[in-house]
This record gives sequence, C-alpha cells and structure tokens, in this order.
Amino acid sequence: MTSTFGPNSQRVLALIACIPGLSPGQVDQVISAWKRGNPRARDRAWAQLNRITTEDERYRILAAAALARREALETARRTHRMDWAFWAAACDAGAAMAAGARIGRHYDTLLAPFAAVVPALGRPPAAGTAAADPQTGEADQAISA
Repeated sequence: MTSTFGPNSQRVLALIACIPGLSPGQVDQVISAWKRGNPRARDRAWAQLNRITTEDERYRILAAAALARREALETARRTHRMDWAFWAAACDAGAAMAAGARIGRHYDTLLAPFAAVVPALGRPPAAGTAAADPQTGEADQAISA
C-alpha cells in the first residue's frame, strides 16, 4: 500500500483540512507573510525539492501542492480575498508538508506563511520517522492503495 501524498500524507491532509476554516484575517496574515518572504529562498527551496526527489516523489509532492492551491482558491473566493499570494503560499505549504524534513531548512521557507496562522503545521517530522498529524499527534498510515 502506498499513501496518496507519500509518507507525510496525514500532515498534507491536515493542512488541506485547515485551509477552508481560515478567517479573512488569517488569509490576510498568510498573504502578508508570503509577500514578506524572500523569493530567492523560495526558489532555492523548490530547487532543493526537485534535486532530492525522484519523479514519483515529485508527482506526489506536486499533487499535494495542487490540492492545497485548489482549497486556497475556494477559501479566497469565500473570504473575498483574491490575492494570488494566498494561492502561492498554499501551493508552497502543500509541497513542504509532502516533502517533510527531507528538504531541511527549506521546509520552513515554504511553510512559514501558513505556520504563522496554524502553528501546529510548522514542525516537520524528523527524517526517517513516521510523520505525526499536527491535529491528533497520530503517526501517518497509508491511506490509499
């Protein structure tokens, strides 16, 4: 059995589940934090992600990023906050959650705007360990065949 978004699927799903619950003020916080971020650091983070992953791993990571972006688009519409920085932050966060600690310090670069409003998302699991769901503390398990 393999998990949908790789070994960190539960964390990805926790991120995706929290996006629709963000208030307009929290969406604004994410937008501001993403815009304050360093674009070169984000570029380096994505480059590292691409450098250390296989094609199959990248597919899962990009799927997580795309799903987070889709949830962000709907949340932005609902909250009347149609700033593309929110969608970009969600995409970055989805990728970071799927990649986990493997991308090292780049994890924080990609996740920081969302971790500012959902602090439980900010800590990646240690490399080589089962990821814990930030909401329940339970270890990841395979969720799809």
